[in-house]
Amino acid sequence: MSGGARSKGPFRLQGEWPVMGERENTEARILDAVGSILSRKGFSHLGINGIAREAGVDKVLIYRYFGGLQKLLRAYFSSRKYWPSTDDIIQTAGDHGADPAARAYAILRGYLRELKKSDAARQVLRGEIAGREDVSAETAEERYRQGMELLDLLRGSAGEGLTEMAALLSAGFTFLLLRRDVSSRYLGLDLHREETWERLENTIYLMVKLFFESKKPRPDDGAEDATD
Repeated sequence: MSGGARSKGPFRLQGEWPVMGERENTEARILDAVGSILSRKGFSHLGINGIAREAGVDKVLIYRYFGGLQKLLRAYFSSRKYWPSTDDIIQTAGDHGADPAARAYAILRGYLRELKKSDAARQVLRGEIAGREDVSAETAEERYRQGMELLDLLRGSAGEGLTEMAALLSAGFTFLLLRRDVSSRYLGLDLHREETWERLENTIYLMVKLFFESKKPRPDDGAEDATD
């Protein structure tokens, strides 16, 4: 290479530094590569060498720009969309009127549908279940905050038990979504058929409706008969 010329392409000679603006582009490619591998293959395939190959860069640049895998993951989770936002869930929930049961069902259904179409979000959950502390350390706080936001939206006249109901239902369909990624069936349900998920959504509606009906005030059992 003559004079002050630079090498071309993603691979550079040791000691070379990218021109202004090129670093930002390279960082973006590296972060995009993390998301691509995460969505397609999962956390077990996230390594420096694999990310460098996916991004088409020298792995030295990952260490230079991000300081290693853990800091790269932190940068990815803080700058890229890997989880459905509260606005996404509310938009998917649609118009539910003023009825508390209808509102609760719509929000749970919105969460289910957003999680169902997000490969990256399900891989994050799978990584946490597998004990990946590097995953939970970077994602748990943000998702806890979102969970509290959604609970605030769910709260109406239900009172005690709402959090437990939401936890059980969301945990149930989250498990089924993760199960769908590795197996087509659970207890005879074909998790790859949309008709199955329609029936599951109908069941969620019935359970939410029964929960809210159980919270409605009822006459005292010991009240005297008005005809006496």
